Amino acid sequence: MVPCAALHATGIDSALHSARLRQAAAAGGPQHVLKSLRPASLSLFSTNSFPGRFARFVKGGPAFTFGLLCTGLATGAALAGWYSQQKEAAETRQKTIETSEASREQLEVQAILAARAPFPAADKREVYVQRDTLEETLKSFLKLIDPRSYMVVVGPRGAGKSTLVSHVLTELGGGVLIVPVEKPSATVSELKELVLKVALEQYPKTESWYATPTPLKDANLAARLEAAARAGREDGREEGWLPTIVFEITSAGDASGDNTLIRNACTVLKALAADNPLCHGLLVLSSSFAVAKLTDDRYRQLFLRVGQFSRDEASAYLDAYFKAHVPEEIATVAAITAVKERILPLTTLPNAFDLLRQELSNSTNEADLVARAEAWASKFEAAARTDVEGAAEIHVFNTLLCDKNGKSPFFSTRNLMRELLNTGAPVTLPRATFNVPSDMFASKIRKSNEAKAAFNVDLVSKTVDFASATHRKAAAELLSLPPPTSSLWSWLSGRRMPDV
Repeated sequence: MVPCAALHATGIDSALHSARLRQAAAAGGPQHVLKSLRPASLSLFSTNSFPGRFARFVKGGPAFTFGLLCTGLATGAALAGWYSQQKEAAETRQKTIETSEASREQLEVQAILAARAPFPAADKREVYVQRDTLEETLKSFLKLIDPRSYMVVVGPRGAGKSTLVSHVLTELGGGVLIVPVEKPSATVSELKELVLKVALEQYPKTESWYATPTPLKDANLAARLEAAARAGREDGREEGWLPTIVFEITSAGDASGDNTLIRNACTVLKALAADNPLCHGLLVLSSSFAVAKLTDDRYRQLFLRVGQFSRDEASAYLDAYFKAHVPEEIATVAAITAVKERILPLTTLPNAFDLLRQELSNSTNEADLVARAEAWASKFEAAARTDVEGAAEIHVFNTLLCDKNGKSPFFSTRNLMRELLNTGAPVTLPRATFNVPSDMFASKIRKSNEAKAAFNVDLVSKTVDFASATHRKAAAELLSLPPPTSSLWSWLSGRRMPDV
C-alpha cells in the first residue's frame, strides 16, 4: 500500500483535488476545471530528464492510477453538474420568453378589440350633419364579410372626409384603429408597427415591459388581426366581423410630393384587407391631388368621393350651428333665413362653413348677425374673382395639336373655363377643345393657390369643375370681356407659335 506521503509527493490527494474540481466547476465551467488539473499533471514530470520522469512514474504505480481515476470521476461529475445547471437555466429563459410572448400577444389582441374611433371634432360642436348617401356607402363596405378590397376616401381639402369616416366608425364599437400618418418616408414595416402602437396607446393595461414605443414586429400583425377577428366573433360579434384599419394621410405626410408614403400604405392594405382579408381597410387622402400618387390597383380599390354639401345638408348644418352656439334672440328665424339666402348660393363646401362660423361667432344681435354674414359673403366673392383671374393665366400643353415646327401649342385655362360655362357641368379630360390629360392639368394647378381654389379636380373620374358657384360666376364675368388671342386660335388661324 502506498503511503500518503507518496500520494502527496505525486500531487494526487483525491479528496482535496475533488474539492478543487468542484470549486472550479462552480466558478466558471470546463475552462476552470482544466486549469485546476494543470498543477497535478506538471508535478508528475517535475524532473527534467526522461529517465527521472519514467522512474517517478513507476514508483507512483497503483497510487497514481487510482488518483487519476478519482480525478477523472470528479471532473466528469463536475462537468455534468455544470451542464445540468446551464440546461436548466436555458429552459427557464425559454419558458420566460414564451410566457412573455403569450402575454404580449394577448395584450395586443385585447387592445385591437378595445380600440375605438374618437368622436370627431364636429360632434363635439354638435353640428355634424348626416350625409346619408356617403354614410350608407361606407357602412355597406364595412359590413362585407370577405372584402377583397380596400376603400380610398378622396375629395378636396376641407370637404369633411375625416369627420365623415370618424362619425361612421364610432357606431362600430371596438376594433377600429385610426392611424394618422405624418412621416412622408414611413416604410411598410413602420406603418405596420404604428397600427398596434395606436391600439396600445388607448388601452389602459400597458404597464408591462412589452408596451414599448415600437410594440409590434410587423411580421406578427397578420396573426394579431386574425386572432382579434376570431376572438371578436367568439365574444358575440356578428358572423364575419373583422377589425378596421384606417390610414389617415395628413397634410404633413402628403407635403413632400413623394409617392412613397401613399404607395406603402396601399401595400399594407392590399396585403391585409384584399389579398388575405384580415380586416377592413380605409385610406383617407389629404387632398384630391393625392390620388395621382396611388398605385394602379383598380381591382382592389374602391373609391368614396366626399365633396360639397348638398343644398339641404348645408341648410341643416347652419340650423344645427345656430341652435348649438347662438342665442335664440340673435339667431332668429328671420336672421337665419337671411343668412341662408345670402350664403347658400355662393358655396356649400364644408370648410367654407367653418370660416363662416368663425365670422358669426361674435354676433351681438340679430342685425349684427346678418351684417356679418353679408361681410363674409362679400369677401368670399372678392376672393373668388382673384382666384379666377389668377387661374386664367395658367397655360398647359395641348397634347394633340402641333404647330408647323412640330411643337405642342399651349392651352390657356380660359379655354377650359369657357368649356365649363358652356356645359354647365363638370367636363372630362382630355376633350377635343381642351386636349390636356387630367393628371397633367392637376400637376399644373397644384402649384398655384388661386388655381387650387378656383377648380375642383377629380382624378378618379378624371373630371374638372369650378370649385363653387361663386367661382363659376366670377369666370362668367371675366370671360364676358373680349378674350385675348389664345395659342389655340393662333394655331388654327395659321399664325406661327412663339418658340418656348
